[in-house]
Amino acid sequence: MTTCTSKILFLHGLDSSRESTKFHAIDANQKYCINVDYRNLNFQTVYEFYCEIISKIKPEILVGHSLGAYWALKMSALCKIPAIIANPSLSPNFRDDYPAINEDDLEHEIAQIAYLELGDEELDMHAVQQQLEPYMQVQAVEGGYHRLARPENLNDLIQHMQTHFLMK
Repeated sequence: MTTCTSKILFLHGLDSSRESTKFHAIDANQKYCINVDYRNLNFQTVYEFYCEIISKIKPEILVGHSLGAYWALKMSALCKIPAIIANPSLSPNFRDDYPAINEDDLEHEIAQIAYLELGDEELDMHAVQQQLEPYMQVQAVEGGYHRLARPENLNDLIQHMQTHFLMK
């Protein structure tokens, strides 16, 4: 495997952090993850925070898991940054102010790839697969679970994104 040379911003999931196994599995020279307390911050506050972080870090690829994948989709479309999402939460229900991912978040020219472990015990990844396939490449694997059994699989998708969608 080749170490990624693109600048990566990883967006962690709900009740997770930069200590996530997903973040540590990413093989990149420049990778960043900022802890966000999603439970105690409203949608608008998190949105503004990610806008500020993206403008400072200037990532070339967003990678997100679960609620972080939700944010990766939102910010990918807004900031025109390719994204790789893993077992995304497309309709967060832990707060009332989070709108579900909709066609505007998905229907655009920015490259997005989804990695789904279909054995997810928390979210229906079969339904997520059906929702995402019209808009992006989806790599769905049998088994696994919500926290990802094989987070290292994200590296092949990052390499694919870097090779095929980023201009160097």
